[in-house]
Amino acid sequence: MGAYFQNIKDGFTTAFEGMSISFATMFVRKETVQYPEVDISSNATIAEKYKGSLMGMPENYRGILDVDLSLCTACQICQKACPIDCIVIDNIKCDKTKLSDGDGSPVLNRFTQKEALKTRTVTRFDINAAKCMYCGLCEKACPTSAIRHTNQFEMNRESQEELILRFVSDDVKATAEKRASEIEAEAAAKKAAKAKKAQEEKAKEKGAEE
Repeated sequence: MGAYFQNIKDGFTTAFEGMSISFATMFVRKETVQYPEVDISSNATIAEKYKGSLMGMPENYRGILDVDLSLCTACQICQKACPIDCIVIDNIKCDKTKLSDGDGSPVLNRFTQKEALKTRTVTRFDINAAKCMYCGLCEKACPTSAIRHTNQFEMNRESQEELILRFVSDDVKATAEKRASEIEAEAAAKKAAKAKKAQEEKAKEKGAEE
């Protein structure tokens, strides 16, 4: 008989212990983020939408890759550094320019500390996020820091084709190809003019000798 009442007592005690924890959490700040509705890729978005103590992604987190084409010199070093060939770059000639930041300061090659010179431009810069293993080798190899890992880690898509990040639009490609053709035509014209001038000078020298 005593065991029967002891079981009832234990039942009430354990129920009270469990409910005491539930009741206690009703009067404290919530520690739950409504993910994926709330973006947790940065501290700023968490601070705006969540008042708890959770932090965003760490600064050195290697997430989805991003490319700043304004800093890219189309050197293809990142493509060569990638161990699984998930980066594909096509390039063509462009006007020779020195890269500069938004404030006008020159962009330095971080390995040679010299001004970055752009002589080619990309007509294709694709990254297959489905293959990428987020090793960071491309980021370390880039001399101008044009390619970098972001804090973004979400990329749910319905097909693998949609996981290919394409950073060069068709319009940009067409414009670059048109300018490359003009540069080649200008170079060919200069070469022809130089050859013609040399031929004329040679003819004059030959006439003078006669």
